[in-house]
Amino acid sequence: MFNNYGFSINRRLDLENYVVGVKIYGNVTNLGRKSIHLNETDLFVFDYPLDLSDQRVVGVKAYVENSTSSYRIIGSGDTASLIIETPLANSTLKPDDTIFVGVEYNVSINRKDRALTIADFNTYNTSTLMEKAGTWDDIPQELFMNNTEPTELWNYTNPLIQLLLKYLSQTINKDKPLSLVLDVLGWFDKNIVYSTRIPPRHPWEVLVEGAGDCDDQSNLLITVLRAFKIPSYLEIGFIYISKNYYYKGTEANGYFIYVFKGGGGHGWVATYIPPWGWLRIDLTASLGKGLDHIRNAAFYILPTIVIERIRKGDYAVQSAKSTQEIEEKHLLTYVVLEMIDYEFVNNNS
Repeated sequence: MFNNYGFSINRRLDLENYVVGVKIYGNVTNLGRKSIHLNETDLFVFDYPLDLSDQRVVGVKAYVENSTSSYRIIGSGDTASLIIETPLANSTLKPDDTIFVGVEYNVSINRKDRALTIADFNTYNTSTLMEKAGTWDDIPQELFMNNTEPTELWNYTNPLIQLLLKYLSQTINKDKPLSLVLDVLGWFDKNIVYSTRIPPRHPWEVLVEGAGDCDDQSNLLITVLRAFKIPSYLEIGFIYISKNYYYKGTEANGYFIYVFKGGGGHGWVATYIPPWGWLRIDLTASLGKGLDHIRNAAFYILPTIVIERIRKGDYAVQSAKSTQEIEEKHLLTYVVLEMIDYEFVNNNS
């Protein structure tokens, strides 16, 4: 969702327990003529922050109609969900009725560990990094499974993508994975501009339009990197920007309204570059070009919560179906994502 405008960088990267609050809440109003069975919707299902070595959930609350509700967590590994358990799940939403739901998470982030991952990138210039960079043989073979294959979304056999790959093969430096990545980033800096859209674009659409938002551009980059056998996948999450940040958007012909306060949703690339391992590349919420897409990736310089890791499937199609369903059922959906930086609050209380 984000480009690189309108936020300041919080560089408190020495903190091992940096707590960020996230509130996701809103209401749904049935503007149609038929009652909607709530158990046939995703109204009570919320993305849940992943349990990772550098982040953990330290507090959870769920609400239905402004009262706290019980919940359960399902899933693990690359994706998890919070399911609100309420008797209302077995009821219907009648025409003109409205229901309010929401969740709150407090998430502890180890920003120090994340910063240490890219210490070399903040210490050395490009030529020195190239000397330190690993070779193609340094990529573990077991990472190729699930991280380099073409998928419905990252389909590098698409004819338009193949034309791009042919051009890049003739113009970029493929001596090492890092040199290839940097040359590909240079192509993005020159040829793709920021443009938001819901539902997400497919990589070939980004190529044709020369535009895309955070996950759109990330998905084209993943497609290219996978084609060159560099393990890559998509991470989705929330980033805190500033206490004054505010953005409001409308999609699905006015049926879906979303508001970001303090921060919002974001998508970026995780790619394996030896000898550093999995590094994050941010094409839209980073300041600068080339290596700055790594050095200044939001994952490293802003309080960032990872919600999901996507390695297969086609969430763009699923998103389009969800958007279409909201419109077809005439469900006016108003969602607020509010983020709180407790480090800022504590230092200014």
